[in-house]
Amino acid sequence: MTIHRENPMKLFGTPGSPFARKARIVLEEKRIPHEYIVERGSAPGSRVPQFNPLGKIPTLVLDDGRALYDSPVIVEYLDSLGTGPRLIPEKFDERIEVKRWEALADGIAEATVAINHDRREPKEKQHAPDWHERQRLKIDRGLAVMEKDLGKEAFCFGGRFTLADIATGYALGYLDFALPEIEWRKSHPALARLAERLAARTSFSGTAHAKNQ
Repeated sequence: MTIHRENPMKLFGTPGSPFARKARIVLEEKRIPHEYIVERGSAPGSRVPQFNPLGKIPTLVLDDGRALYDSPVIVEYLDSLGTGPRLIPEKFDERIEVKRWEALADGIAEATVAINHDRREPKEKQHAPDWHERQRLKIDRGLAVMEKDLGKEAFCFGGRFTLADIATGYALGYLDFALPEIEWRKSHPALARLAERLAARTSFSGTAHAKNQ
C-alpha cells in the first residue's frame, strides 16, 4: 500500500533515544513519509506534552492530529501502513513470540538507559553499586536469552526479518552507544552476527546513534 499525505505524520524524538530509534527504523522499513522532529519532552517550551500527557518520546502525531505513544503502540500502528512485508505476524502465536522479543529488547534498553542516566548525575546523587549491579544483571540475563533463542538462525523468529530483529538490533546498538565497556560480542557470537547483518540495512545505518549525542 502506497501512502500519499498532504500533511505527513510527525515523530518526536531525540537522536540519543533508543525507543525513538526503534520507531524510526520501522518508519524507514515500511517506507512511510514522515517528519522527524528532534525535541525532548522535558525541554522548556517543548511541544511534546501538548500531544503526549506523559511528556515522553517517542510520540507520533498522525496527520489528523491524534497522537500515539509509547514505542510498542507506535510500531504496531506503523506496521499496518506502508509497503513491504508485515513486521508483526498476524497469526496469534507468532505475533506473541515477536512481541516477546520486543519486550525483552525494550527491557535491556530500559536498564541501559537507567545506568547511562544515573552516571550523568552528580556523584552524591548516583545510585549505590548494588543498584547498578541489578540493572547490569537484567542486561546480562536478557542477552543470554536472546543468544540462546537466536542460536544458528539468521533471524530472531520465523526465518524472516520481523520486529523481533528490529527490537534486538536497536537494543544492541544502544548498548554499544551508552555502555561500550560491555563487550557483549565476545560471549554472544550469534547476536554479533545478527548485529553485523542489521547494520548493513539502510534503516539501521541511517538512524545510528552518533558518538557525540
